[in-house]
Amino acid sequence: MGANGKTVSVAFMNALKKEVSRAESLGMVVVINAQTESVGFERNPTSATRSFWANVTKMYGKDPQVVFDLFNEPRVYANNDAQAWKLWQKGGTFNKITYIGMQALVNAVRNDGSKNLLWIEGPKFATTFAKLPSYPITGGKPLVYAIHHPAGAHTTQSWDNDFGFLVNQNIAPVVVGEWSNWAAARSECWPDAPTAVPQFLSYLKGKSIGLTVWMLRKGVMLNSDDYNDPSQFRSDWSCTDNLNEGAGTLVNNWYKQLNQ
Repeated sequence: MGANGKTVSVAFMNALKKEVSRAESLGMVVVINAQTESVGFERNPTSATRSFWANVTKMYGKDPQVVFDLFNEPRVYANNDAQAWKLWQKGGTFNKITYIGMQALVNAVRNDGSKNLLWIEGPKFATTFAKLPSYPITGGKPLVYAIHHPAGAHTTQSWDNDFGFLVNQNIAPVVVGEWSNWAAARSECWPDAPTAVPQFLSYLKGKSIGLTVWMLRKGVMLNSDDYNDPSQFRSDWSCTDNLNEGAGTLVNNWYKQLNQ
């Protein structure tokens, strides 16, 4: 829709149709996500985000095989934590930029006629929902809260505090919308992955929380360019570049168990 939300790229929309059609022909559920890293780099939803979903809803608003992931990793750095959460929920102006807020975006998509399942990502790069009870998104069902690369300690208590409580307390369903572990000097890499990843996958299974892997690429979740060659942990595991190790095999087996 362009960085200002006032133009529509016909080429982009046609490419989107082609990708969705191909995925659905293979029996897949498609997740469409509003990404702004290469166009405008918005930190929270704006009027441009609103325009994007208005156009997407015209095409897929009644397609049950398409999920709307409303905004990728909100990341406004406000003056304090409370302000960041309020800005995420209700919108407002910060550093001369006006954000519409997640609640308004949910309302707008539903008012446009969308029947799709909505994924809602929280502030702080979608790494926690710890304060969601004080800043809820109301209405808009069906919706799921989507966590990315959970931060903090790799323990049951930490996961419960950040997102599991939503399931424990029957507040809302949760999906891990983006996650991976591979040998790299990046925050996504867990130094204790060989033990923590199996515990994490068991935790998700026990709470019926789904998982989407980032990404199927050599050196991340794959050992090579062959999709049947998932990565694995070895005895020299560490969070350093170029070891070509990762959680691919564990995740692949986890999916197989769930599909039995």
